[in-house]
Amino acid sequence: MKQIQYIWKNAALKICNSRALAFAVIIFVVCRGYCGPVNRFMDAADYPVSWCVFPFFMGTNSFLILFWFLMVYLHSDVPFMQHANMYQVIRAGRVGWAVGQVGGIFLRSFAAVLFTALCTILPLLPRIELANEWGKLLRTVAMTNAGTEYGFKFAVYYQIFSEYTPLQLMGISILLCTFISGFLGTLMFFISLYSNKVLGVAGALAMAILMFFVINMHPKIRYKMAFFVPSVWAQVARSATPELGYYWLPSVPYMFGFLTVGTGLMVAFILHKVKRVEFNWENDDV
Repeated sequence: MKQIQYIWKNAALKICNSRALAFAVIIFVVCRGYCGPVNRFMDAADYPVSWCVFPFFMGTNSFLILFWFLMVYLHSDVPFMQHANMYQVIRAGRVGWAVGQVGGIFLRSFAAVLFTALCTILPLLPRIELANEWGKLLRTVAMTNAGTEYGFKFAVYYQIFSEYTPLQLMGISILLCTFISGFLGTLMFFISLYSNKVLGVAGALAMAILMFFVINMHPKIRYKMAFFVPSVWAQVARSATPELGYYWLPSVPYMFGFLTVGTGLMVAFILHKVKRVEFNWENDDV
């Protein structure tokens, strides 16, 4: 119970800071800009849009890379041996402190992803279709050139409509993005323990940027690379859309399995290191 309380307290401190505020402001402004063309199309068509547009936002390369950069920035204060954490380590114990850090990473990841999903809905209010159906507007955008005519900044993939309902796709997208964000944050923690803060941030940024190498490959090669680059899996809305005859994204169960096992292994190495490391406390808060 004390461990759970510490995780919640740690997560609350990490959510209520200047980094989180900067994340929130940037995401809201960007989402509002992305929703502008949707609102114009709704005015012209006089028809509401489905509330489930977040997965299609994440399917856009420019939005997704911005999101990952912001997540790395958001987590950049989490996993490092800062002087301010000395009291926490003494009180919670080494293992308890490490578990609290990882728990805080995942809770903050969930809060950030959920906030982003809400920001894709708020600018569309009150003209949204509150039903577990895709609706006529998104289907029209997916099947015609209406998105191009009205300047949509994201694509709508028609094939995904037959695979998932809006509620299912939204749930998968939020959970998957949370797991990927938590994976990146844990990776930063892991690298910083075995190396330093700069390499921790660089490692997470490299994992985010790798999505471009995957996307720009031929679909046959892309399919193989995509098995090992979690940052591209947030484009799950594209999973039912083949490119040049290839379905290049791994299955959803594989994604969650890889992230669970990968995070678990990193946590095991983190706990092993934390139990034995001699902390060099430096007042390097930024």
